[in-house]
This record gives sequence, structure tokens and C-alpha cells, in this order.
Amino acid sequence: MGHRKSAMFIDFDNFFSGLLSSDPKAALELAERPSAWINRLTTASGVNDRRWLVLRCYMNPSGSIAHPLNPGERLYFSKFRPFFTQAGVEVVDCPSLTKGAKNGADIRIVIDVMTALQHETCYDEFVLASSDADFTPLLQVLRAYDRRTAIIATGSTAVAYEALADLYLDEQDLFDLMSPAYESEADAAEQGAMIPESHDAAENTAVGDRPNDEEAWQEYCEVLRSDYESSEVPVNCARLASRIHADLGEVVTRTRWFGGGTFRKAVERIGLPNINFSQHHFWDSTRHPVPGPVQPGLSDPLEVSAPLPPGITRFCEVAKMPRLPQDHWPVMFQVLAEYAREFDFNLTEASKWSRDRARELGVEVSRRALLYAIRGARTGGADLSADQTLDAPVIGRAVFSSVLEQAVLAGFSPSDDEQQRLADWLAVDTSRSKRTHEIR
Repeated sequence: MGHRKSAMFIDFDNFFSGLLSSDPKAALELAERPSAWINRLTTASGVNDRRWLVLRCYMNPSGSIAHPLNPGERLYFSKFRPFFTQAGVEVVDCPSLTKGAKNGADIRIVIDVMTALQHETCYDEFVLASSDADFTPLLQVLRAYDRRTAIIATGSTAVAYEALADLYLDEQDLFDLMSPAYESEADAAEQGAMIPESHDAAENTAVGDRPNDEEAWQEYCEVLRSDYESSEVPVNCARLASRIHADLGEVVTRTRWFGGGTFRKAVERIGLPNINFSQHHFWDSTRHPVPGPVQPGLSDPLEVSAPLPPGITRFCEVAKMPRLPQDHWPVMFQVLAEYAREFDFNLTEASKWSRDRARELGVEVSRRALLYAIRGARTGGADLSADQTLDAPVIGRAVFSSVLEQAVLAGFSPSDDEQQRLADWLAVDTSRSKRTHEIR
């Protein structure tokens, strides 16, 4: 298979502001080193090899915000221009044409995408780095022209906008790409779209470097064979990788999946009969049905596929609420409260630490679900990065409020009974908090 001919268009003001609201320190690093995450996107997200034919960043040259780390200072967007230029990105100046007006980047992006669509080069994929749902009609046009689309949304966005994209990445995905350990399968497998394959065999550690490595490898093989032979349905890679990583511990990390580099490569080494792979599953072609496409609204392979109560399913559909079992929510709020009390906030570490802490409590929850809760807590008035005392009930009520707000923005006005069912599902006592918005 040849290169995927790709074009990326970055709405810098929207893109950067979303990153800043999530994690200012990580946002600054990402904006100062665009070459790192752009290069890693070349082979990330299940793509063997992208070729960036167009890289364009649309920036207001006079734009600025209050510096998130240095009180009293302004942070000018023009500071980042040379970093993007040095990364091979064409920077397009989009100044505000009238006082206080938008910079017009969105219409420039639309014009450039439509122009590229008619170009003699047939682009395979268009990547939009923006959370602005105004681009929804543009994605509809690209789909009609049979082009693949990807969006990088660094803030909350509309369900319809996300649903139109073939690939959806958020700020946590980008922060992970900046991490030196971004190829760790334990993190990558659970993120659904983010499952990079390792191409650097020289860094892999062979099985047998320590006396217990061979024993761990044999245990790994036994678990894989047992699950493969006993399962009546395709095996979920993320769930199994997470379980094995929890059981075997440091040997998996140290040997990088026993010299395979990734969970999938380690599975392939066993030589299971009639095995087939997709992005999220592997299965026996003689016994298992071929897994279908990911269920709408179920982008996280660690979410439950069993039917949820109808009222709850509605919130999952319109507010992108993770499809988690009812008893997972209070544990998630608990571990986030623990993290907020014990550590200085860092989005990547918050999701990793909280995931591992929940696992200690017997609950498997993905970093993507935790990101939803962190973002929802911030929107609902319980910002984990702020200097305030937060406990699990406060975080729960903030997430509840955020889910309701997103539902209303999507055109769904839940009744009092539906709101109460949501509160019960999230184990939230709404009687202790004043309603922050009116449901019309």
C-alpha cells in the first residue's frame, strides 16, 4: 500500500485556545514543537504512512491572550509563527478585518479546502485541526467526494461534526504524541483510534534477558491461547492488553511486549491458527463472525456494548457521554478527586494516574472516559487545574451539569424525570447544588 496523500489545515486560534484550557504547560510545548506531533501523525492512528502534501496554519498575527503561566504578561500568537515555519508548515496570516471581529480563518480554510478538492492531485485525506462545528458542511462535501476526513478537536465540539469524520483526535491524543513513550501499547490500545505500530526493532528488548522473562512470556502465551480458543466472539485488543498489562506488570513495559514493540506484534508471534486482525479486535476466521464497524457513539473500545437504559443512551448519543456501567462513575469521580488533592495538575498524568488508581479499585476505565469527565468537570465549574478544594460529589455534580448543557446545545431538552435518571446513573445528589442553567 502506498502513501496516503494528506492535507492538513490548522485553525490556530481555535486549536491553541482549546489546548490551553486543558493543560497550559503541555499546550505551550506542543505549539513550540509542531514538527514533533506532525511527524508522529505520519504513522499514528492506524495509518502506515501519511505523506503531507499540504500543511497550512491560519493565524491572527496580532492575536494574543493573557499568559496562562506568567500573570500580567500577554502571550502573542506571532511567537509561534517561526516554530510552524521551521516545521515546514505554511503560515497564512488572518488578521481581524474589523475591530473585535473574527479573524476570518474559517472562510479561508473552506476556500483552500475546496480549491484543493479540485486540484489535479487527488488528495486521499483532509485533516482539520479545529473544534469549530461550522466546518460540518465542509466535511459533508468531502464525504460526498469520497475523501477521508480527520478532525483534531482540542475542545468541546458538536456531535454531528465529530460523527462526520473518519478519524477523531482530541487534545489528549496530541499530548500523548508529544510523550517520549507515546508508542506504549498499554496506552495506545485503549484509545481506539490511536494504535501506532512500532518500526524501531532495535529498541525492543528480547525475551529472556532476565530469568523471569521467559516465564512471563509463557504465561502471556497461555492467556492469549486460552482467550482465543474459548471466546465465542472476536477478542477485544484493548481489554485484553489492559488486563495482561495489569497482571504481568513491569515486564511488559520493560521488554516492550516481549520484543514485539506492540501488543499486536506480540500476538502475531504466537502463531494462533486462522487469526485475523482489525484495529480493535482479532478473531478466528473459522469460528468468529467478522466484527462490524464501531457502533455509533462507541468510539472507546473499553466502553460497554450492552444496551444501556433508553434514557441514558440518549445522553450518550447527544452529549457524547461515555457508555460506562453505572457503578464506574462514582469510582471515576473518586479517583479524580484524589488526583486533584495530591498532585499539581497535568492532563496526561491526570488521566494515566486516575486510570491506574481506578484499576486498583477494580474498575477498568479508559483515559478517554477520564478526559471526558475532566473536561466536563471544568465546564461545570470544578476545574481540576484550579486552586480549589474538590471532592467526588462536587466533581460529579459538575459533570452532571456539563452533560445537561451539552444535551441542550445539541437540541435535546431533557424532562425533569430524564434529568433525575441521569443523576441517578452518575450517582449524583443534585439536591445539594443549585442549578447552574435553566433547561428550557
